[in-house]
Amino acid sequence: LVIGSGSLTHNLHEFRSRPTGTAPYVREFQDWMHKSIAAKDVAALLDYRKLAPHAVRAHPTDEHLLPLYVALGAGGVCGETQRLTDEVTYGILAMDAYVFRPGVHAAVA
Repeated sequence: LVIGSGSLTHNLHEFRSRPTGTAPYVREFQDWMHKSIAAKDVAALLDYRKLAPHAVRAHPTDEHLLPLYVALGAGGVCGETQRLTDEVTYGILAMDAYVFRPGVHAAVA
């Protein structure tokens, strides 16, 4: 069992001026990440800072997103992916939860 913990968006500089409702850039980034994860587009995910909308605003630094890659890698590219929730807290913190299960043909040591 591997658990990665972080936030899908994590720009705490905007916490003081948080919006009413969800900030539009948060949903755009969430949607891009979800589509890329569902498509198993690892190349796009690894280059998210250039390809994802509002990536630098969503993550001024990488450390709160990196656990996602550890969990994704542990589940394997051929495995099953399921998004459990796409909750946004305070209008700026996307708290998506994913499950990555190894595929049936995954090697077991």
